Amino acid sequence: MTSSKLRLNILILILFTIISCVNSKSSLHKTISKYQKEGYSTGTIIPKDNENCGWVITDSKNNSYDPINIEEEKFVQFSLKKEKIYFKFLPLRMKNRCKNIAPISLVEVILATN
Repeated sequence: MTSSKLRLNILILILFTIISCVNSKSSLHKTISKYQKEGYSTGTIIPKDNENCGWVITDSKNNSYDPINIEEEKFVQFSLKKEKIYFKFLPLRMKNRCKNIAPISLVEVILATN
């Protein structure tokens, strides 16, 4: 293979790599905006050691929530470790179990893969 053909092949490989990186970033953004359009909030769930606040979800706007139904069978997989999630919830009109953390009832939770 001549030097010019080798350079051309390397250039093509670099271009494909750059294009694939740009495409993966835009598809990631589309995924986040898709979930937001469907009514999901993005956040991080963190297990806590406090007895009253077993778990805290902090959303992208830095609001903190106390998911009172996290121990339900359909949500328990999200309660084991710190995870980034998409979640839908209902606010609750009850006394806060945790200081400055609003109680919520989770409706749906999806593990964020990004």
